[in-house]
Amino acid sequence: MKRIPTLLALSIALFSLSALAQTPPPTSKDAVRADRERIRAGEVELQKDREQLRKDQQALEAARKSGDPAKIKAAEDKLRASRKEVAGDRRQVEADRERMQKDALQRDRERIKADQEKIKADEAKLKRDQEQLKKDRQALEDARKSGDKARIRAAEERIRAGRQQVEADRERLQRDQRRAREHREDFRDDRRDRREDRSDRRDDQRDRHEGRDERQSKGKKDWAHSEKKGRGHENRDERREDRRGSDSGRR
Repeated sequence: MKRIPTLLALSIALFSLSALAQTPPPTSKDAVRADRERIRAGEVELQKDREQLRKDQQALEAARKSGDPAKIKAAEDKLRASRKEVAGDRRQVEADRERMQKDALQRDRERIKADQEKIKADEAKLKRDQEQLKKDRQALEDARKSGDKARIRAAEERIRAGRQQVEADRERLQRDQRRAREHREDFRDDRRDRREDRSDRRDDQRDRHEGRDERQSKGKKDWAHSEKKGRGHENRDERREDRRGSDSGRR
């Protein structure tokens, strides 16, 4: 008899553990919201790194004006590291954005597929109820021919309920068709927005590359101009020396 309470307590404990094991985990944060927050945080970090990059560029210009080789090298190394940081942040943000867009595209496709299946089920139910209404009308005609009032009343009530069911089926089908049409329009709008966003990013990258090439070309022109100017001074000094030598020879 003493074993009964122990077994009962053990059974209750096992039941409680099984109930806890079957308890579903708490719902996680919405995937779309999480992706947007991650992209927003990445864009903030990218903006900070871009500001630091501009400061490092200004520091390099100041170092070059000072003419200190050690200071110039340190500024160049810091600028190179900042450029790598900005490039890495940009790639991460673009990767997160692409992943979010792919996930959204997959969800849209699944929603459109679910809409199609729902409409197909609505159409099948409407067809079944219409066929049943047709049978009920035939039953009403047979009941009227029999002259049985109770039978006639029952057939009329079935037809009334069948008409209401068919009308409800039509309204449900129209509502689901309208929702599916809105989902398809949203899907097309999202795809157009994604294409425009990709085009804007490509234009932005092209502008950055063109600006960098222009700055590099300008730097090369300045360097060539300074080299040419230096050679001009050297040639002018040489001509002066030649004239001085010829004048001393005549004297």
